[in-house]
Amino acid sequence: MDVVFQILSPVVAAFVTYLFTSMHYRRKTWGEFKLRRFDEFYGPILDQIKLVTANSINTSKVNDASEQAWQEECEKHPHPFEDHDKHFEPFQKALDYENERFHKEDISALVKILEIFKSKGRLAYPSTEKLFPEYLQYVDLFLRPLPYEVQKKLDHSAEPLAKLHADVEAHFNNLKRKLSGEKRV
Repeated sequence: MDVVFQILSPVVAAFVTYLFTSMHYRRKTWGEFKLRRFDEFYGPILDQIKLVTANSINTSKVNDASEQAWQEECEKHPHPFEDHDKHFEPFQKALDYENERFHKEDISALVKILEIFKSKGRLAYPSTEKLFPEYLQYVDLFLRPLPYEVQKKLDHSAEPLAKLHADVEAHFNNLKRKLSGEKRV
C-alpha cells in the first residue's frame, strides 16, 4: 500500500496542480478579455454616445428658447415684418453655430463609434453586434449630402442610437461591476 501511495501521490499532486493552474489561467485570460471589452470597446463608445446625447439635450433647449424668442420678436413687429432679416441675424448666427458644432462634434463622435466597431468589433457582445447594421445606416444618412426633401422622406429617427446607447450602457455597467468585484444587488 505504501508503494502505491508513493507512486500515486506525485501523480495526483501533479494532476491537481495542473487543474488549479489551468483554472487560474482561464480566469486570468477571461478577466483580461473583459477588461479589453471594457477599456477598448464599451467605454469609448459610451463616452461618444454621452457626448452626442448631452449635445442633443442642450441643442433642444436652445432651439426651444430660440423659437420662443423669435415668436415674441415677430409679435412685436407689424405684419408684414419688413426688417425681418435685420432682426433674424442673431438667430441665424445661433443656427449657424449649432450646425457647425453638430458637424464638428456630433458627426465626428458618431463616426468614431463606427471606427471603434470596425477595429474592435470582435470585443462586442452578440446583442451589440446585431445593432451595428442599423447604426451604420443611421450614421450613413448624416454623412450623405442629401437634399432636405429626400431627408424628410427617409425615416431618420434617433432610435438606432438610443438602442445602441441602452445596450452599450448595460454591458458597460455589467462589465464594470464584474471587474470591480461587486455583487449584483
